[in-house]
Amino acid sequence: MKRTLSHTLGFMMAALFALTGCIPEASQAQEFKEGTHYVTLPSTIPTQAAAGKVEVVDLFWYGCPHCYSLEPTIEKFLSKKPDNVVFQRVPATLSPRWEYHAKLFYVGQMLDADGSKHVHTKIFEALQKQRRKINDDDAMTRFFTELGFTADQVKSALNSMEMKTMMARAKEVGEKSKADSVPVIIVNGKYRTSPSMVGSEETLLQVVDYLVKRETK
Repeated sequence: MKRTLSHTLGFMMAALFALTGCIPEASQAQEFKEGTHYVTLPSTIPTQAAAGKVEVVDLFWYGCPHCYSLEPTIEKFLSKKPDNVVFQRVPATLSPRWEYHAKLFYVGQMLDADGSKHVHTKIFEALQKQRRKINDDDAMTRFFTELGFTADQVKSALNSMEMKTMMARAKEVGEKSKADSVPVIIVNGKYRTSPSMVGSEETLLQVVDYLVKRETK
């Protein structure tokens, strides 16, 4: 059987790729576009990362099922993130209920500073799987005492100066990010992206990686 010229060339190219490990340039890296996969914020949000580090923020709300479903993707990112990346969860404060859940997050963060009791995950599960309503101080206190903390610890965290500082930070991030929904990922206070923008959680990780590399000095 005679081979056509195109078949011969195709065979030669395939052999070349097999020998060199090369792939066509267009397949090596996806090109992400501003306005499609991410947006540049009108004003930079001050970060809490040290010089030379890149801050990645997960802006979320405990009442959001999409934020809950994003958690495994966040954990995947954390398991593979570059050493120069500083990750932060920041609760959104778009309504009084969201603002209260922001306090819930920060109380949990203060009581479980090293994350050993997995309080963040337990709060998500309480609201998303158990459908508990934790919208006032009594409900919050009951929840945390069930986890082994005391009512005094909860009260102290709620009324602390640290709480005021962290809530101010959450409001600043929320306002300057111009986010009107969650979940949202903010890279180095400059770029905003989200699963809804990019179409999938896997692509989200690729976009975040792309933006982190842009910001890496």
